[in-house]
Amino acid sequence: MRLNSLYAVLLLALLLPCMAAAQSLHGALDWLPRGSLNLHDLTTRPAETLSGGEAQSFYSEFGRLAFRSPDILGGNARKAGLSCQACHANGHVSSGFFIPGLSKQPGEVDLSNALWHARAENHRFDPQKIPSLRGVLARPRFGFDQRSGSLREFTREVIVMEFAGAEPDALLLDALVAYMRLLQPTDMPDSAITLRSELAELARFSRLLILPLAEEDAALSARITGMLRGQIGFMHERFDQAGPRTILEQWSLNLRDIATLAEAGEWTEARRRRAALTAALLAPPQMLLEAENASLYAPDRLAAWLKRR
Repeated sequence: MRLNSLYAVLLLALLLPCMAAAQSLHGALDWLPRGSLNLHDLTTRPAETLSGGEAQSFYSEFGRLAFRSPDILGGNARKAGLSCQACHANGHVSSGFFIPGLSKQPGEVDLSNALWHARAENHRFDPQKIPSLRGVLARPRFGFDQRSGSLREFTREVIVMEFAGAEPDALLLDALVAYMRLLQPTDMPDSAITLRSELAELARFSRLLILPLAEEDAALSARITGMLRGQIGFMHERFDQAGPRTILEQWSLNLRDIATLAEAGEWTEARRRRAALTAALLAPPQMLLEAENASLYAPDRLAAWLKRR
């Protein structure tokens, strides 16, 4: 049945209270139908293989972070906390992605719907299979209808025309394209989503702040710290224990302080705080690590949690 505008508004109203950030565990319960949310989707992600390995430029690393952030989209997608990563996990496919009324089956979505952008509404129910971005550099054309011969222009169209985002600046487009061009096909198996893997990712992303703090660029520093705080939010919702949540909240506040120091021109202290935060992420408190087995990172606890929903 076609998702009309009223139904879209009602559906979004259900999503917003829980979906504070992209890939939100609680939000997924609202936009995946009962019975389609399985343990595998929430405890594993596709492997990511980048040309050149993990040693990358600032552009590709910033693009990698932006790809995982809801900040780059607009309209209802941003309000619902969606990001590129929500559909293209690690640049591949989020096989469990499903929105009632916008998908026929998991791994499909109708993007020409007023829920995303009123101007893109075509008054047809036409969900398309979400494509993998692995090996995208070798493709001559892009999009469901192969309408674009430029990855950069197609990326801009997705942000602005499909998801009602603001016109992306050159740095953001350069970064997203730099990241996507590195994605390679791989036969590596899916990897487990664990607290330790998430902490390693966060530590890796925190190094992005080295360049804007060295260049004394307050605006870019604030932009990156905001995205990093969003990533911490994804981790925070996996815990209900006060201790681990307090640690994560303190890291988020530290990032806020770094941005504040940068804005005030206190560059030496901002750089010191960044280094201290990265060190803390690489050697996290034992209490946080020990809490993983009692959190929703543990598959058995997550399975029990899902059964109660």
